[in-house]
Amino acid sequence: MAGCENDNVTFPITARVLQASKRKKRCRFFTDRGGCRRSLDSLFNMTLPPIQLDLPFDSVFAQNENPALWSPREIWVKLTQRMMASFGEDRRIDYKVAKRLSLDEYATYLSMFSNSPEGGVIVYGADSKGKATGCSQLSQQQINQLERCHVELCPLAKPEFKRIPVIVGSSPDFAVAIYIPYIGRLVETNKGDAYTRYGDSKHKMTEEEKRDYRSTRQELSFELDVAAYAFPDDFDLRIIQDFCDAFRTKEGRPLWKNEEVLIDRYLLRKDGDKHRPTNALVLLAAKDPRRTIPGCRVRVQRFPQESEGVGPDYNPIRDKFIEGNVVRIIEGAGDLIKELNYDVTWLNNEGKFVTTPEYPQWAWFEALVNSCVHRSYSFSGSEITIKFFSNRLEIESPGGFVPPVNETTIYHTRAARNPHFMDAMRVLGYVRMAREGTRRIRQSMSEHGLPEPRFQQEVVHGVVVRVTLENDQKSRKRATDADVAAHFGVQTWRLLQDHEITIAAYVFRNGQIQVSEAQRLTGRTWATSKKDLERMARNNILEFVPGAYIRDSKAHYILKQKTHEQ
Repeated sequence: MAGCENDNVTFPITARVLQASKRKKRCRFFTDRGGCRRSLDSLFNMTLPPIQLDLPFDSVFAQNENPALWSPREIWVKLTQRMMASFGEDRRIDYKVAKRLSLDEYATYLSMFSNSPEGGVIVYGADSKGKATGCSQLSQQQINQLERCHVELCPLAKPEFKRIPVIVGSSPDFAVAIYIPYIGRLVETNKGDAYTRYGDSKHKMTEEEKRDYRSTRQELSFELDVAAYAFPDDFDLRIIQDFCDAFRTKEGRPLWKNEEVLIDRYLLRKDGDKHRPTNALVLLAAKDPRRTIPGCRVRVQRFPQESEGVGPDYNPIRDKFIEGNVVRIIEGAGDLIKELNYDVTWLNNEGKFVTTPEYPQWAWFEALVNSCVHRSYSFSGSEITIKFFSNRLEIESPGGFVPPVNETTIYHTRAARNPHFMDAMRVLGYVRMAREGTRRIRQSMSEHGLPEPRFQQEVVHGVVVRVTLENDQKSRKRATDADVAAHFGVQTWRLLQDHEITIAAYVFRNGQIQVSEAQRLTGRTWATSKKDLERMARNNILEFVPGAYIRDSKAHYILKQKTHEQ
């Protein structure tokens, strides 16, 4: 199809019309698509609207392609100038203006993408939005330096280069696209620094993070390091005996001595006539593992609201550390979590009140065990934290996911940071398979009608993995509310606020309440508590019993008696 311009208006001329125009002297007329007979002279005087051509190359991507799912290498292989504007900077790709080329900065990107599980792409010759700016201002010497400097500045990196033709203004130019693959071991710059990628941010690793990274890639193993403990004096012999007995039974080794079992399981090393314990045995059974691993403990907290608060608003209901070896920690933390895990009352699908724990036992227990077994103990000063809020339970453990595990693969991918320690815990019955714990958490939450658990990796004073369990507080109330609900019925129970339910339940159990008691229970001021009680009396929840005189300290409130009409 060709075109012709008339007063800056473009319109199409078919091949048939062009042929007719060539023999204009012999053919002065033609028939258009509508069947009308027209002269060729009139054709060139017509004013027609511009034609919008839907060409197959107008779209940057094919219809069946989803560039959001492309790997960094796919981006690098397929990248063109038109595609660059469609790829904003994210975890896979970064753009750099060539005139601001810094080889030291480039070395940090070599380390970062080499340490990120999918690798990444960096493009020189474009701004942060992918608009081409070109590399023509760089000398050939600078380009050569860019392509070979990794040998000195980041020796383990293995970048691949290609040039992408671009048009800047109206001039031909080029951009340099560099694919940096994941190496599978820690890649540092020549300055000893290591970087990794969190979302679209570059993160410089601490020494603890570098050690943890190496241990998860089997470059070195924290759990197999020999520990400065005396065996067997510094260890809980009951735990060791239980472990060895369980191993002999499961593995059919009835004649093996305890030392032989521990050596076989990499918990003990034989050094001449001496037995030297590894960190794995310290975690499993040491009397005081915090002597060398300060972070070997769990902190359990309960907050009355949806956040921790700061300053005067920071007021946890409970805040306690559980210390010792991991076996004792799981036992102690489990008992405390049971105490803080309120029973709640809620209406089931049949319209009946059901009383269950706020969070199902297998959900929080598996989350606790997983955090103790899979956390990074290289972060020596960081403990596991378990935080109850009014709407959720959070379990944070130091260290990131162990590749290839991440938020999306956690239910079907298996990986272990501390495989020998995990194996020992499995022998004792605490752990099954790495995948089963997370699946059991999800299944348990589903069976109790609660939202699916969330697994996230975040940077909070170091890298942590956080498991979040939500409790559906909008439809579930404390189980102490059950008596109040039964007394007043569903409709009244649903209208009560949390602090009113606390007050009503207290009165139901104790017969009466005074303003000072309501103040202590709810944490509200005396004046506000007085108004709360008066409002509940007006709503026929409570009944005021005055004293013998005004402001008599014996004045109190009792539960309103239910009449037959109610």
